[in-house]
Amino acid sequence: MSPSYLLKIVTVGAASVGKTSIIIRYSTGSFREHYSPTLGVGFAYKKMEVDEDSVNLQIWDLGSQDFLERTRANYYLGAQGVIFMFDVTSWESLNEVIDWKNEVDRNLDDYSAILVANKTDLAMERVVSKEEGQKIASQLGVDYIETSVRLDMNVNKAFEMIARSIISSFH
Repeated sequence: MSPSYLLKIVTVGAASVGKTSIIIRYSTGSFREHYSPTLGVGFAYKKMEVDEDSVNLQIWDLGSQDFLERTRANYYLGAQGVIFMFDVTSWESLNEVIDWKNEVDRNLDDYSAILVANKTDLAMERVVSKEEGQKIASQLGVDYIETSVRLDMNVNKAFEMIARSIISSFH
């Protein structure tokens, strides 16, 4: 019989990079066109298979406003995985990933992480190249993936990557 895992993942990044959208797309399959900031914390639950293993993901969507930092600290507790996310049309959102890494490191000791570059469908507005995203990911020591939540490109793969990374840390 295959092992069953319950994995807690937190999703962090600058405002409007697509954290809530990627979680909604992954957990329900739908895409939300309008933007509304997460004030506090959102939550989704999704079952998946990784090879022979049954995996239950608890995905926490942490609001990005500065005044929520003390609130967010409580939600890092017990997380095994972190999705750092930025928007390829915003240098600022990529630069903020370093601050997010520092915040996560203050709150979590041992975790797996990936860096997700979102909004790759906005090719004409893109300012951050794949190479630059990969460079930041290797500086952080994490895997890198590019997604378009709108086009549902690599969304499932991103969650599979983080789940695999966490599970491999158990062995």
